[in-house]
Amino acid sequence: MNEGIAPFFSPFTLLIGGSLVAIGFLSLFDLHFLKTPLRGKIALVVGLIFIVATEAMFATSSASGRYLEGQKVDLTECEFQTERDFPNERRDNPKLISEKITSCMNLLGYEWLNTHPHCKEAPISTNVFCYLPTGPMDRKIVSFQMGFE
Repeated sequence: MNEGIAPFFSPFTLLIGGSLVAIGFLSLFDLHFLKTPLRGKIALVVGLIFIVATEAMFATSSASGRYLEGQKVDLTECEFQTERDFPNERRDNPKLISEKITSCMNLLGYEWLNTHPHCKEAPISTNVFCYLPTGPMDRKIVSFQMGFE
């Protein structure tokens, strides 16, 4: 999710979810703010869904950690370092530049995979969609985020 959307919606989802959880939790102690006890239990479940949705917003945004946005930064850094270290090779030997960028990403913990449709369109070393992190949790989150691109 876009990093501008998650911080905007999270106060609302937390406020609504927290209120519904509180109302639902109090209905378990026979303090009913809604007409029936069943509605109180439904409020508890819906409130928990709002809180889980808020966590999902942060898990898929760059506000929560690096993930896809961090991968883009790492790729840009590798490209910059390679261009800085081999300024004339872009013209003379572009394959070397590509190999150096890919090896830099490997050192940072990314694996080259051309399974994403955007990578199949342009399988070049500077395409962020051609890499996935090697860590299992990071890999799942980045794959999930790439699904929305």
